[in-house]
Amino acid sequence: MLNAADNELLTRTGADTPMGALFRRFWIPVLLSQELPEPDCPPARVTIMGEELVAFRDTEGRVGLVDPRCPHRGANLFFGRNEECGLRCLYHGWKFDVTGRCVDLPTLPPDRTFRERVRITAYPVREWGDFVWAYLGPAGALPEVPALEFALVPPAHRFVSKKLQQCNWAQAAEGGLDTAHFSFLHMPVTSSASESDEVRRGPPPPTPCVPAARWPTAACPSRTSCSSASATRSAGSGASPPTLRLRARRTARRRPP
Repeated sequence: MLNAADNELLTRTGADTPMGALFRRFWIPVLLSQELPEPDCPPARVTIMGEELVAFRDTEGRVGLVDPRCPHRGANLFFGRNEECGLRCLYHGWKFDVTGRCVDLPTLPPDRTFRERVRITAYPVREWGDFVWAYLGPAGALPEVPALEFALVPPAHRFVSKKLQQCNWAQAAEGGLDTAHFSFLHMPVTSSASESDEVRRGPPPPTPCVPAARWPTAACPSRTSCSSASATRSAGSGASPPTLRLRARRTARRRPP
């Protein structure tokens, strides 16, 4: 077991922590590419290793990951307008490109020297394997994007997703490596041995539906299926729910010879 000091050392990933400095030397997936679906789409909030950022896809399809605070009055750029290759602050119209460079100061006289001195923090970004990856480490130490196998296959051969886990990175990694917990935490919850056997066997095969004309109503072995089929036919096309129509087509093919 770790003591409190070692636990803090291992799990804290802020910019001024040892583990934060380590992680920032690697590419980190921060978004799914589909969360920025098209050029000039609305920006997205990103929180990564204690940093609040905003991501946007510009007019040319490039992705930027920048500090959300406009250096003028501190307004949040998440509420800005993503237009013409830049994210424009909604307060006074200052606009910044994906590199953090200020490209427009509409409320001030044209002064190229002053505009070139205005910048916001922007991190290098790559799209790879349908993810947006960011590098938050020191300049000049940029590594290669990881050549993970799922990113090397065609897009039609992979599925990407993300989920929220309310824990630190070490707990998430430990849970993924700890296969011994599968048999207990993820086992079916049953109250008896017979229920456990039923879970292992799976559901029974469906009972074939016999036309109602050949069975008395009380003796029909599959009253639910027959009733569904009858309800669909009596309601007419377009009036029944899709589930009833689908069930009617399925049961019609299961009539016994």
